[in-house]
Amino acid sequence: MVTSRFQLGLIATLAVGLGFSLSSSEAIGYPAGAAVSLGSNPVVSAGGQLLGSDSATPLTAPSDSSLVITSVILSASDSTSNCMANASVAISDGTHSLARFAVGLSRPSSSYSNHHPIMVANMPSGIHIPAGETLTMTSLQNYETGCSGGHVSIEYTVSGYYAQP
Repeated sequence: MVTSRFQLGLIATLAVGLGFSLSSSEAIGYPAGAAVSLGSNPVVSAGGQLLGSDSATPLTAPSDSSLVITSVILSASDSTSNCMANASVAISDGTHSLARFAVGLSRPSSSYSNHHPIMVANMPSGIHIPAGETLTMTSLQNYETGCSGGHVSIEYTVSGYYAQP
């Protein structure tokens, strides 16, 4: 079989083109615009206790970052077994109310101390605390009977992350 110059040229051109297409090139990454964009571990959490009608400031957003709260856990407790109470818990940035929850205790059927988790909120979009603002947790006791000290205790844990504002 006789091969023409045209066929040899075509084969050579295709081989060179295939070589260029399979050769590695410089990798280029484009940012996806992730919300978590601060440091290697921007995760933050804090916990505490509110007694009766009380207020606490567990976290402050740095001046160069926003704070996004993605999880709130609240529980009500009292050392007496016949405590019945309910309270409202508000989350604010010091100026604006951003979330509100209700927690409470009912009289247990046994005679041991009354302490159990009441509310867990996981919020994918989160509660936004602007840069430089303080997260404020405030409880308002709505009702109480039979509780030690005349008030119910609210334990809280908040967690989230810092993000660029």
